[in-house]
Amino acid sequence: MSDQVWTLMEILKTAHRYLEEKGIESPRRNAEAMLGKVMGLARIDLYLQFDRPLSAEQVAAFRDLMRRRARREPLQLILGAVEFCGVTLDVFPGLLIPRQETEELADWVASEISKLPAGTPLRMLDIGSGTGCLSVAIAARVPTLTVDAVDIDFEAVRCTSRNAEANGVGERVQGILADVFSERFITLLSPPYDVMVSNPPYISESEFAGLDPEVRDHEAKHALVAADNGLAFYRKIAGLLPTLLRPDGLLAVEIGSTQGRAVAEILQPALTSVSVRQDIAGLPRIVTGRLSLEQSSTILMP
Repeated sequence: MSDQVWTLMEILKTAHRYLEEKGIESPRRNAEAMLGKVMGLARIDLYLQFDRPLSAEQVAAFRDLMRRRARREPLQLILGAVEFCGVTLDVFPGLLIPRQETEELADWVASEISKLPAGTPLRMLDIGSGTGCLSVAIAARVPTLTVDAVDIDFEAVRCTSRNAEANGVGERVQGILADVFSERFITLLSPPYDVMVSNPPYISESEFAGLDPEVRDHEAKHALVAADNGLAFYRKIAGLLPTLLRPDGLLAVEIGSTQGRAVAEILQPALTSVSVRQDIAGLPRIVTGRLSLEQSSTILMP
């Protein structure tokens, strides 16, 4: 980009080509999002004002964002926020960026809860809350829900609390710093819960090396990788279920796309009606069930 006077349309076209050459997926949308951030404009307004010139300061700011994206820094971190299930969440370096698969988990849980009589008070436990995406989005849709949102990372707990406050559910979402593998874990909580959700680390060490640079180099490894070929957290959660969930309480966890049967078998002894649910792409992505006193269940594969 030279020191010429740039209009919105001209700089968008140049940015599109630049990001495309750098191998960035969806280069046009990336360029639009970053230019919108610099200009304080919604995407549609960029095209309604396509002849609008940029100041030298705006061009410099846009160049800086473009360089960051070309280095494969995630777009969400560059923008500083992400839309998730109807709420806006701040995101920070080192934390897991909320994804569409997790939106589907939030939608499903909120839908299940909505089947209960209106006004039913409910308590939910979110293990590995990260940015608070599940806690905040579900609480925003269920006004009678209170949430204990647990994470081992102090920055994640603080991010959850900030996002809860910003979306009007701060009084109902409590961030808790705790390690699910610690002997003290249960003493920091107040079971039993009506609902338990988790998007735990589920990537194996060998899989981590093959991840895209946006993920591998910019998101927290401890929020992605788990021992036991990615299954360690599910085994721990299974052991905690009888203590944490009330009888017939609901569990819903996100899984890797190849882990459906393995996770269902891990959870099966404690749950009834274990179900492996597909995401919008048709991949196994969510395992659900309800706490059973009989300690037996049937695995339902779609």
